[in-house]
Amino acid sequence: MTKEAFNCVFRTITLRPCDTDLEQRIKAELVSAVMPWSITLAKILNKNFAVFSWLFVILTLASLGYMLYGAYNFYYYGNCDGPTATGACILNDLTGDYGRFSSPTELIPPTEFNGITVGPEDAEITIVEFGCFTCPYTKQAESIVDSLLKQYNGSMRYVFKPFPLPNHNNSYQTALSVLCADKQGKHWELRKLVFQEQTLCSVEGSTAIEKLAVEAGLDMDKFNSCLNNQNTKNELDLYIQQGKDSHIYATPTFFIEGEPLVGPEPISDFKKIIDKKLSD
Repeated sequence: MTKEAFNCVFRTITLRPCDTDLEQRIKAELVSAVMPWSITLAKILNKNFAVFSWLFVILTLASLGYMLYGAYNFYYYGNCDGPTATGACILNDLTGDYGRFSSPTELIPPTEFNGITVGPEDAEITIVEFGCFTCPYTKQAESIVDSLLKQYNGSMRYVFKPFPLPNHNNSYQTALSVLCADKQGKHWELRKLVFQEQTLCSVEGSTAIEKLAVEAGLDMDKFNSCLNNQNTKNELDLYIQQGKDSHIYATPTFFIEGEPLVGPEPISDFKKIIDKKLSD
């Protein structure tokens, strides 16, 4: 019956009549089902069945188009519903990488280690993260970052490069704010508050960020001056370009001594790579 249906749809969209009696069988079943409820509606259905057939053809094509659109979003943004979505889709469970079906072999490790840094420059291990402060997956990875910094204290250097996703509301402004907080030595204070109030920052933007900056204890005159400084924007634009050069397609993306890891994977995956690098 499915084969007949697809054949009938194909013939219909190519402006040819169905070459089976499927349409008549479905018409008879539907009219018979509706008749006990409403004779008038059954008559309308019987008389205008071709219109209803076209409606279902259009719905079928629209469903197919939406499915392809979801696959496109997943490939480029790591979510079926697009870059502004806050939850995962079923494809994330299939791939586990919050980005694409393929392994991230096309990612290119950054060659510059500027950014918001923690740990000694001569550390044995350097981890670079490209993250977006309004991305829910970057927020999920925060507990992993905290644990790694505590466990590998002294032997690990952590570099954070802001990579605001253009379709995440207020992502650019939020990244600028955290950069300005870093210049006052209060990066972690504002970063923690921003992730705690991620939705608020996405919705209210500068209004919410300013309140959080006050709560983080920032000098607001210096903070506002920094936000309006072109040099700060140039710095953020540099990190964005570095992310593009590395072919970043989802946040967060980590490079552990050059080896890529996409998404808030279990901490055991991070430790496995780190311990291997330390033992080499």
